[in-house]
Amino acid sequence: MAKKDNMELWKSVEVTDPKYTKKVNQRGGFTAIGAQYQLMRATETFGPIGYGWGVKDEKIERWEDVGLAVYTAILWYVRDGIAEEHEIPIHSSIKYHSNGRVDDDFFKKVATDALTKGLSKIGFNADVFMGKFDDNKYINKLTNMDGTWKKEVLDATKGLNDKDKNSILSFIKEGKVTLRNYKKALERIESMKVDYENLATKKTNKT
Repeated sequence: MAKKDNMELWKSVEVTDPKYTKKVNQRGGFTAIGAQYQLMRATETFGPIGYGWGVKDEKIERWEDVGLAVYTAILWYVRDGIAEEHEIPIHSSIKYHSNGRVDDDFFKKVATDALTKGLSKIGFNADVFMGKFDDNKYINKLTNMDGTWKKEVLDATKGLNDKDKNSILSFIKEGKVTLRNYKKALERIESMKVDYENLATKKTNKT
Protein backbone atom coordinates (compact mmCIF):
# COMPACT_ATOMS: atom_id res chain seq x y z
CA MET A 1 0.00 0.00 0.00
CA ALA A 2 1.36 3.42 -0.99
CA LYS A 3 2.23 5.71 1.87
CA LYS A 4 -0.32 8.51 2.28
CA ASP A 5 1.04 12.01 1.72
CA ASN A 6 -0.55 14.14 4.44
CA MET A 7 0.78 17.25 2.72
CA GLU A 8 -0.73 16.49 -0.71
CA LEU A 9 -3.62 18.98 -0.44
CA TRP A 10 -1.41 21.62 1.19
CA LYS A 11 1.25 21.37 -1.51
CA SER A 12 -1.34 21.67 -4.28
CA VAL A 13 -2.76 24.98 -3.03
CA GLU A 14 0.06 26.70 -1.11
CA VAL A 15 1.47 28.84 -3.97
CA THR A 16 -0.19 32.22 -4.57
CA ASP A 17 -0.16 34.04 -7.90
CA PRO A 18 1.29 37.50 -7.08
CA LYS A 19 -1.08 39.27 -9.48
CA TYR A 20 -3.98 38.43 -7.16
CA THR A 21 -2.40 40.05 -4.10
CA LYS A 22 -1.90 43.61 -2.91
CA LYS A 23 0.08 45.33 -0.20
CA VAL A 24 -1.95 46.92 2.60
CA ASN A 25 -0.22 49.63 4.62
CA GLN A 26 -2.20 49.11 7.81
CA ARG A 27 -1.53 47.28 11.07
CA GLY A 28 2.18 47.32 10.29
CA GLY A 29 1.65 46.30 6.67
CA PHE A 30 0.61 42.96 5.22
CA THR A 31 -0.22 41.17 1.96
CA ALA A 32 -3.93 40.78 1.15
CA ILE A 33 -5.24 38.01 -1.11
CA GLY A 34 -8.04 38.67 -3.59
CA ALA A 35 -11.20 37.03 -2.20
CA GLN A 36 -12.51 36.07 -5.64
CA TYR A 37 -9.16 34.43 -6.42
CA GLN A 38 -9.54 32.27 -3.32
CA LEU A 39 -13.06 31.25 -4.37
CA MET A 40 -11.70 30.30 -7.78
CA ARG A 41 -8.87 28.21 -6.26
CA ALA A 42 -11.28 26.43 -3.90
CA THR A 43 -13.59 25.69 -6.84
CA GLU A 44 -10.65 24.35 -8.88
CA THR A 45 -9.71 22.06 -5.99
CA PHE A 46 -13.07 20.86 -4.63
CA GLY A 47 -15.68 21.70 -7.28
CA PRO A 48 -18.48 24.31 -7.37
CA ILE A 49 -19.39 26.01 -4.11
CA GLY A 50 -22.39 24.34 -2.50
CA TYR A 51 -21.44 21.03 -4.12
CA GLY A 52 -17.79 20.36 -3.35
CA TRP A 53 -17.29 22.91 -0.61
CA GLY A 54 -18.99 25.76 1.22
CA VAL A 55 -19.85 27.42 4.50
CA LYS A 56 -22.69 26.46 6.83
CA ASP A 57 -24.08 27.27 10.28
CA GLU A 58 -23.16 30.96 9.98
CA LYS A 59 -23.77 32.93 13.16
CA ILE A 60 -22.97 36.47 14.19
CA GLU A 61 -22.97 37.85 17.70
CA ARG A 62 -22.90 41.59 18.30
CA TRP A 63 -21.24 43.03 21.37
CA GLU A 64 -22.98 46.39 21.39
CA ASP A 65 -21.02 47.88 24.29
CA VAL A 66 -17.75 47.72 22.33
CA GLY A 67 -19.18 47.78 18.81
CA LEU A 68 -17.76 44.36 17.97
CA ALA A 69 -19.29 41.70 15.71
CA VAL A 70 -18.12 38.10 16.18
CA TYR A 71 -18.71 35.71 13.28
CA THR A 72 -18.56 31.90 13.47
CA ALA A 73 -19.32 29.22 10.88
CA ILE A 74 -18.26 25.81 9.57
CA LEU A 75 -16.15 25.51 6.42
CA TRP A 76 -16.79 22.13 4.76
CA TYR A 77 -15.32 20.38 1.74
CA VAL A 78 -15.23 16.97 0.07
CA ARG A 79 -12.26 15.28 -1.60
CA ASP A 80 -11.77 12.83 -4.45
CA GLY A 81 -15.48 12.30 -5.08
CA ILE A 82 -16.06 10.89 -1.59
CA ALA A 83 -19.34 12.23 -0.16
CA GLU A 84 -18.01 12.52 3.40
CA GLU A 85 -17.64 16.17 4.41
CA HIS A 86 -14.55 17.45 6.15
CA GLU A 87 -15.33 20.32 8.50
CA ILE A 88 -13.29 23.19 9.91
CA PRO A 89 -14.63 25.76 12.41
CA ILE A 90 -13.93 29.31 11.25
CA HIS A 91 -14.32 32.62 13.05
CA SER A 92 -13.43 36.29 12.92
CA SER A 93 -14.40 39.59 14.51
CA ILE A 94 -14.69 43.19 13.36
CA LYS A 95 -15.47 46.64 14.71
CA TYR A 96 -18.78 47.43 13.07
CA HIS A 97 -19.63 50.73 14.74
CA SER A 98 -17.53 53.46 16.29
CA ASN A 99 -18.21 57.08 17.23
CA GLY A 100 -21.80 56.78 16.11
CA ARG A 101 -20.90 55.48 12.63
CA VAL A 102 -21.90 52.00 11.44
CA ASP A 103 -20.03 50.05 8.77
CA ASP A 104 -22.92 48.70 6.69
CA ASP A 105 -20.55 46.29 4.91
CA PHE A 106 -19.27 44.65 8.09
CA PHE A 107 -20.92 41.24 7.59
CA LYS A 108 -19.29 40.66 4.20
CA LYS A 109 -15.92 41.77 5.57
CA VAL A 110 -15.97 39.56 8.65
CA ALA A 111 -17.32 36.54 6.70
CA THR A 112 -14.61 36.93 4.04
CA ASP A 113 -11.88 37.24 6.66
CA ALA A 114 -13.08 34.08 8.42
CA LEU A 115 -13.20 32.15 5.12
CA THR A 116 -9.68 33.29 4.19
CA LYS A 117 -8.32 32.14 7.52
CA GLY A 118 -10.24 28.87 7.30
CA LEU A 119 -8.87 28.03 3.85
CA SER A 120 -5.37 28.89 5.08
CA LYS A 121 -5.68 26.13 7.70
CA ILE A 122 -5.68 23.51 4.94
CA GLY A 123 -2.90 25.18 2.96
CA PHE A 124 -4.54 27.70 0.63
CA ASN A 125 -2.12 30.60 0.00
CA ALA A 126 0.17 29.27 2.71
CA ASP A 127 3.12 31.16 1.22
CA VAL A 128 1.41 34.47 2.09
CA PHE A 129 0.54 33.42 5.65
CA MET A 130 4.05 32.06 6.21
CA GLY A 131 5.50 35.48 5.39
CA LYS A 132 7.15 34.50 2.11
CA PHE A 133 5.59 37.52 0.38
CA ASP A 134 7.71 39.73 2.62
CA ASP A 135 10.69 38.51 0.59
CA ASN A 136 10.99 40.29 -2.76
CA LYS A 137 13.18 37.48 -4.08
CA TYR A 138 10.34 35.01 -3.56
CA ILE A 139 7.84 37.26 -5.33
CA ASN A 140 10.22 37.86 -8.21
CA LYS A 141 10.77 34.13 -8.55
CA LEU A 142 7.02 33.53 -8.85
CA THR A 143 6.52 36.45 -11.23
CA ASN A 144 9.30 35.33 -13.57
CA MET A 145 8.70 31.61 -13.34
CA ASP A 146 6.17 31.08 -16.13
CA GLY A 147 8.78 29.80 -18.57
CA THR A 148 11.01 28.25 -15.92
CA TRP A 149 8.55 25.73 -14.52
CA LYS A 150 7.43 24.69 -18.00
CA LYS A 151 11.05 24.02 -18.98
CA GLU A 152 11.52 21.99 -15.81
CA VAL A 153 8.50 19.83 -16.63
CA LEU A 154 9.47 19.43 -20.28
CA ASP A 155 13.03 18.47 -19.33
CA ALA A 156 11.63 15.88 -16.92
CA THR A 157 9.60 14.23 -19.70
CA LYS A 158 12.81 13.11 -21.45
CA GLY A 159 12.80 9.36 -21.30
CA LEU A 160 9.01 8.99 -21.34
CA ASN A 161 7.34 7.25 -24.25
CA ASP A 162 5.61 9.46 -26.83
CA LYS A 163 2.13 8.73 -25.49
CA ASP A 164 2.92 9.79 -21.93
CA LYS A 165 5.00 12.76 -23.09
CA ASN A 166 2.14 14.02 -25.29
CA SER A 167 -0.27 13.64 -22.37
CA ILE A 168 1.90 15.92 -20.22
CA LEU A 169 2.15 18.47 -23.06
CA SER A 170 -1.62 18.43 -23.48
CA PHE A 171 -2.13 19.00 -19.74
CA ILE A 172 0.13 22.08 -19.93
CA LYS A 173 -1.71 23.48 -22.97
CA GLU A 174 -5.11 22.88 -21.34
CA GLY A 175 -4.01 24.60 -18.12
CA LYS A 176 -4.26 21.44 -16.05
CA VAL A 177 -0.57 21.72 -15.17
CA THR A 178 0.33 25.22 -13.96
CA LEU A 179 2.80 27.07 -11.76
CA ARG A 180 0.61 26.18 -8.79
CA ASN A 181 0.70 22.41 -9.26
CA TYR A 182 3.66 21.65 -11.54
CA LYS A 183 5.57 19.99 -8.68
CA LYS A 184 2.84 17.38 -8.49
CA ALA A 185 3.30 16.81 -12.23
CA LEU A 186 7.03 16.29 -11.66
CA GLU A 187 6.24 13.69 -9.01
CA ARG A 188 3.90 11.93 -11.43
CA ILE A 189 6.56 11.92 -14.15
CA GLU A 190 9.08 10.37 -11.77
CA SER A 191 6.48 7.75 -10.86
CA MET A 192 6.06 6.95 -14.57
CA LYS A 193 9.80 6.45 -14.92
CA VAL A 194 9.81 4.06 -11.97
CA ASP A 195 6.99 2.12 -13.65
CA TYR A 196 9.10 1.94 -16.81
CA GLU A 197 12.03 0.54 -14.85
CA ASN A 198 9.85 -2.02 -13.08
CA LEU A 199 8.35 -3.13 -16.38
CA ALA A 200 11.82 -3.44 -17.97
CA THR A 201 13.01 -5.51 -14.99
CA LYS A 202 10.05 -7.90 -15.32
CA LYS A 203 10.75 -8.38 -19.03
CA THR A 204 14.42 -9.06 -18.31
CA ASN A 205 13.58 -11.60 -15.63
CA LYS A 206 11.19 -13.42 -17.97
CA THR A 207 13.92 -13.83 -20.57
